[in-house]
Amino acid sequence: MSAVGVWAELPAYRAATAELPVSARAVAHAEGALAVVDGSGRWWSAALSAIAAGAVGVVVARPERMPEPGLDELAASGAPIVVERPLVRADMAARGALEGVRPAFVTVECHAPALTTVLRDALGWGRAIADAPLVLRQAESSAHGRSLALLESPAGVAVSVVATVQAGAPGGGRIRVTAVGDRLIEVDGGVGTLRVTTSDADGRRVAPRRWESSERLALRRAIEAVATGSAPEDLEELQHDERLAGAIADRSRP
Repeated sequence: MSAVGVWAELPAYRAATAELPVSARAVAHAEGALAVVDGSGRWWSAALSAIAAGAVGVVVARPERMPEPGLDELAASGAPIVVERPLVRADMAARGALEGVRPAFVTVECHAPALTTVLRDALGWGRAIADAPLVLRQAESSAHGRSLALLESPAGVAVSVVATVQAGAPGGGRIRVTAVGDRLIEVDGGVGTLRVTTSDADGRRVAPRRWESSERLALRRAIEAVATGSAPEDLEELQHDERLAGAIADRSRP
């Protein structure tokens, strides 16, 4: 496979491109290349513009928000879209990485100075462990910036959520997820410090630390999608998690 062109202005992605000399090469325009768009702005518009300019795929770097209008158009473009989400990494939250756990229930906890993206990504872990879309059953809030919610999967897996606004929390947020079933799965940490632990009758196993940056991982996945013609489910999963987080926020308002 020849190296795929990567059009990126973000320094972290330029570095990631340089770290993949066999499969990636930096280019000066989006046409015929993978385009990396900054998720802190109107990234959905930037992604559509890149595709219109001839980009063969898009990487969205750490999206902060996601509106409903425009996403259907982005999904209908047919171009592979990979989303970088450091708190719910694809190589950690994939079904294989979770050792096929069959949970009876899942608890999701998170705290951050602002919950917008942290709650969304914590819910992503709940979805990944339940291995199914989740439906919000109930949500409420307290006067101290804490939200409580109960969700459920089609198979009846209950997912409870506690989300707290805390000024002293890490800027990128911190999550803790516990899944109880035929084995115990625990996810704990923040950006760059996530740890997944599995406990069962054979003992306790801590998954190896992921040294690869989330940018390099996203770029590798996008290159693979372009090379194989596969369609990552990142956008659909992001939309699912964003909708749930928004629904919890709406139901939690007094």
